Amino acid sequence: MSQARKAAAVLAAAGIVVSLAVLGQLLFRTPYAPLFTGLDPKDAGKISEELKKDKIPYRIANQGKTIEVPEKMVYETRIRLASSGALYSSGVGFELFDQKKFGVTEFEQQVGFQRALQEELRRTIVQVEAVEQARVHLVLPKKSLFINEQAEPSASIALKLKPTARVSPENVRGIVELVAGSVEGLKPENIHIIDMQGNSLTDGLKIGDKSAVFAKAALDRIEIRRAFEKELETRIQGMLRQILGPGMAVAMVTADLDFDQQQYKATTYDKGQVLSEHTVSETGTGPGGSGGPPGTDSDLPGRSIPAAGGSSGGSSYSKQEAKTNYQVPAKEEAVVKAPGGIRRLSAAVVLNGNYSQVQLQQIHDLVAAAIGYNSSRGDQIAVSSMAFDDSEKKIIGAELARQKAKEEERQRYLTYAFLGACGLALLLVMWLYIAVRLRRRAVRAAELSRQEEARKKALLEAEEEKLEMPKLTARQDELREIATKNPEEVAEILKIWVKE
Repeated sequence: MSQARKAAAVLAAAGIVVSLAVLGQLLFRTPYAPLFTGLDPKDAGKISEELKKDKIPYRIANQGKTIEVPEKMVYETRIRLASSGALYSSGVGFELFDQKKFGVTEFEQQVGFQRALQEELRRTIVQVEAVEQARVHLVLPKKSLFINEQAEPSASIALKLKPTARVSPENVRGIVELVAGSVEGLKPENIHIIDMQGNSLTDGLKIGDKSAVFAKAALDRIEIRRAFEKELETRIQGMLRQILGPGMAVAMVTADLDFDQQQYKATTYDKGQVLSEHTVSETGTGPGGSGGPPGTDSDLPGRSIPAAGGSSGGSSYSKQEAKTNYQVPAKEEAVVKAPGGIRRLSAAVVLNGNYSQVQLQQIHDLVAAAIGYNSSRGDQIAVSSMAFDDSEKKIIGAELARQKAKEEERQRYLTYAFLGACGLALLLVMWLYIAVRLRRRAVRAAELSRQEEARKKALLEAEEEKLEMPKLTARQDELREIATKNPEEVAEILKIWVKE
């Protein structure tokens, strides 16, 4: 092969070997996964020492902030490090009291409790997504026998946020409530939080002020109302898109929702049933005439005074009394009306183009059915048609067409490049094939030439042997004759040859 062909063959073989080596490394190498990320140098050093002690392979990445171990050993290693206490290098929590110590004073016990509580709060705070590290400082005054002399506890927290991360006011409020609920007697207004730049994160939160709660409730109501309006607009847009086509209609909905919670009680009475009846009927007659005013002697028994006018006769009377008792059933209902009811809906729909009044009325009826139109609530629907300004749409369409043309041109260039590479590869393969065939032919021709030369040489040697046979026979006869005539001299010569 020529020098160029030899160089091409060597480069091709080297490329194949390198490709196989890289592929083998990718396939058979041990995959590593992050064990811990965002570590401090102190924590990273302690964890690496524990890994060396346990003979666990590891790698350090991201400028020493990330430690990686084999992927299949990640969870097992985390559990082992957590049980050994290597993860809590920044402080000691309530495990400080696992060791029993004798002779501890009350002051030392109070300081130990404060240290443990600070570390436990720190471990909880760093679990917040935006927080990378935290320091907690508690001031726990000694309890006094007098209430007026008792000082209030306070807390200061310093947060180190993750890069490009921001802690929201809700998260700050949550941290404040967490610390306030973890320390006895600690008020939220006595908790101060800062970041690493010295900015106070608790300013402006108005801890303990209910106005912030009311403001959040108002924002929630606005979001609910907008979500409801958006849902109605989406329904109208989807319906009109199917009827008129995309971009042919615009719909806006305004909803007035009732967020007031109402509760009322109602008592209703049904027709009663008769439980008992009591009726008294009394009639009677009496002798005539005692007269005179009441309270005189005429009312005394045994006395009779003639009536005026000299006449006397009998009297009669009657008495009726009825009493009925009813059982009247009563039904009481306590009704709570859930907030979020619809007070009124207003919808505006604009169609692109010119439409007749009949078509507009049809669109009006469809929109009314889609949003649940109710005239008794005072709902309004306005449907109109006009030509839309599509200049921006044309600009966007032209830009999209230009980008599409560029993409198609790029794809075309890539296709040509791919076809060219395939053609070159095919030409290279054909060249290698032809070179190998030519090489084989040359080797075969050389072999045939060598065999032909060997055959000719063998023939020449055979002919020379045939020509030398008579000479050799004559020489042998001559040597025999010399040996016969001079045997001693021949024997001496043979001895010398053997000795040599």
